[in-house]
Amino acid sequence: MKGYQDLAQKIVFNFNDALNIFKNKPTTYGALNRLEKQGLIKKVRNNLYVSINPSTGYAFATKYQIGSSINRDAYISHLSALEYYGYQNQVSHICYVSSYQRFNSFDYEGITFKHMPIKNNHGVVSPPYTELIKITDIEKTIVDTIQSLGSIVDLEELINSIDMLPKLDEHKIMTYLDAYQIQALYQKTGYLISLFNDTFKFSQSFFETIKKKIHKGVLYISDEAKQNGTFIKDYQVIVPKWLKERGTLHEI
Repeated sequence: MKGYQDLAQKIVFNFNDALNIFKNKPTTYGALNRLEKQGLIKKVRNNLYVSINPSTGYAFATKYQIGSSINRDAYISHLSALEYYGYQNQVSHICYVSSYQRFNSFDYEGITFKHMPIKNNHGVVSPPYTELIKITDIEKTIVDTIQSLGSIVDLEELINSIDMLPKLDEHKIMTYLDAYQIQALYQKTGYLISLFNDTFKFSQSFFETIKKKIHKGVLYISDEAKQNGTFIKDYQVIVPKWLKERGTLHEI
């Protein structure tokens, strides 16, 4: 059908994208209805469509491309970003999407797209060799995920993901921490990074800067730590004993 090839090249599109192809609103509405009935496009949610590959019956777009297209400033974050980079052991049925503009969670093809509120859009990148994907870089992903510890990720899952990372940029980590300006986040991040510093090799000054951000207040890193915890003086955190006893522990 006329116009389908143009839409198929867009992979994910909204009404205005289609309007630019079909030129007027009545024609656009009619074309979208016909294409949807023919199984060539599918409506994801209000004002968001995907093109369907006729040979497979599935959308050309991935969940990461769909999530990045929900609104103008949407991007993939948190556990979904870790999954994209290959640092999650389990494939999740939730796609976490950050944006200033709020949207209600919705389901499409077995995936729940869940909104994550943001205070800034630092560290958002467009990976090379991809189309339409906006996503946090790995350092921003780690900081955001640590901040969400206990809500969307548990401690053991987060530790397993960090353990897979080959490297991190300490200057980016500090930049993203400073953007949050939350003492508890400095505490958790400083301690967790210290566990893996044989791999990351962050400078002594990084950890000293973290410690200067910590004033009064002891933090339980997880609910589990409240039951059977060990106090880590340098970061004023109480952690589960199994974490303190990890063989990779490198206190700084």
